[in-house]
Amino acid sequence: MNKCLAPYRRFALVFLSLALVAAPVVAQKKPKEPPGAGVVHGEAGAELDAFMQSSAAFPEGFCGVVLVSKQGTVLLEKGYGVADVEKNTPIAADALYDWCSVTKQFTAAAVLKLEMLKKLKVEEPLEKFFPKCPKDKAKVTLVQLLNHTSGLKNDHDLAGVDLRDREAALTAFLAVPMVSEPGEKWAYNNIAYFLLGALIEKVSGTTLERFMKEQLFVPAKMEARLIGDPELPLARVPRDDRGAGKQFAYGPVLTWGYKGAGGVVASVRDMLRWHEALQGDKLLNKALKQKLYTVGRDDYALGWFVKRDAGALEYSHSGHTGKVITYYLRWPEEDVVVALAYSYEPKEHPERTARELARRAKSAKVR
Repeated sequence: MNKCLAPYRRFALVFLSLALVAAPVVAQKKPKEPPGAGVVHGEAGAELDAFMQSSAAFPEGFCGVVLVSKQGTVLLEKGYGVADVEKNTPIAADALYDWCSVTKQFTAAAVLKLEMLKKLKVEEPLEKFFPKCPKDKAKVTLVQLLNHTSGLKNDHDLAGVDLRDREAALTAFLAVPMVSEPGEKWAYNNIAYFLLGALIEKVSGTTLERFMKEQLFVPAKMEARLIGDPELPLARVPRDDRGAGKQFAYGPVLTWGYKGAGGVVASVRDMLRWHEALQGDKLLNKALKQKLYTVGRDDYALGWFVKRDAGALEYSHSGHTGKVITYYLRWPEEDVVVALAYSYEPKEHPERTARELARRAKSAKVR
């Protein structure tokens, strides 16, 4: 089954095996600096850039893309490392990454957009949308799917299901066993988001790809698309595993074993534009944004972790698929944004790096 891996959990550390630690380091040619290599703005940007290149912060060297913004000013937007080792091409600042589980906030926003269009309400139960919904799931609400309190078993075995066929996949999703009462517990759940992706298509009457493009990406002035979109410029997608692996862990075609839970491909500049769109009320009105950020259990709202860190209101989410790691952090009250995409699996949790960058941006003087 193509499945979206669970996000990097808060303050967890990922350690390499002893064999990998002991392995010799293979020297790589330093790639040529690309034209238009991004943004390093003033002293603050230079300090952030130095941090990203420091061996203390990244003993093995950072490989990926980062954007740090404060009050609308981009302090740092830059690619580091190699996009393709065979071609020795560098990672450009406008590189496109699968944002993995960060995609869930786009799926959540798409569901809320349908509410804004008066097509549904997130408090409504599954039985309203799926008349053949089994009794044990009939009263599960859309908001419970969105905030991971549905009670559905996560990553249930879907072997034998044609995940290219939406209706076949949907039947399988609705047959997944319940492991707790709806609303009773928080448990991260990808299948809930696969189901939500299919629901968006049925309610909107169009594909998830088209709905997200027309209702979210274009209004937010984002280049973002889903995996498999013919408009996606694949030349801008780095290979994972520090340029030695794949562009997409599950291949170039998006199936219902990933769609809805992952698969939004975007640049770090797109992620800034997403923040800017959500700061206003045109994409989602105030009432729906309040729903977007309302926590159910365990600091999780609709596709976001929402909490306060040292007094700062924080919206965040991580993603992990194959050997791509992503982290997206917003401090809306300070108007600070950090978007990180790694082409490898770091030892240190990306949340720590994102918060360090955000703290440095917060104290920086913006001219």
